[in-house]
Amino acid sequence: MKLVIKQITKFFIIGVSAVLVDLIVYYALSDLIKLNIDFSKAAGFLIGSVYTYYLNKRWTWRHTEKTNKGMVGRFAVIYAISFVFNILINKYSLEFIPNFEISGTITFSNKDILSLFSLKGDKFLAFFFATVFSAVFNFLGQKYWVFHGLPSDPKDDTNIEVS
Repeated sequence: MKLVIKQITKFFIIGVSAVLVDLIVYYALSDLIKLNIDFSKAAGFLIGSVYTYYLNKRWTWRHTEKTNKGMVGRFAVIYAISFVFNILINKYSLEFIPNFEISGTITFSNKDILSLFSLKGDKFLAFFFATVFSAVFNFLGQKYWVFHGLPSDPKDDTNIEVS
């Protein structure tokens, strides 16, 4: 059994930051600019994918070679499959999750109300489900297909065998 805690941790850190990029783009395009929800989700996902490729290649998988020969194609296949499922899971989750809002307010003693934030809960949950699926699929695809068997930084100890 391979020790992969270090890889999972790095993948998670990069993934969380990529999800924030995806979420910001998704909400900005769909709520602020009022673009189509599927287009907004696709744009967020694609921008997050480019971001995660370069960070994961260097930091998580420790590949230092300058060429991307083969890796970009395999990465594109993994992310294309993930992309389709991400959009479909988001789309169908929105159909099944009731429309609700999460908000935070402060009510003062004089009955004045201060609104702190408001978030469309159904949209957030759909985004969450789509993202969890993509994260698991992408980790496994990158570890076992995209970056598997390629020369990596010899100083990296993430592939230690344990029994």
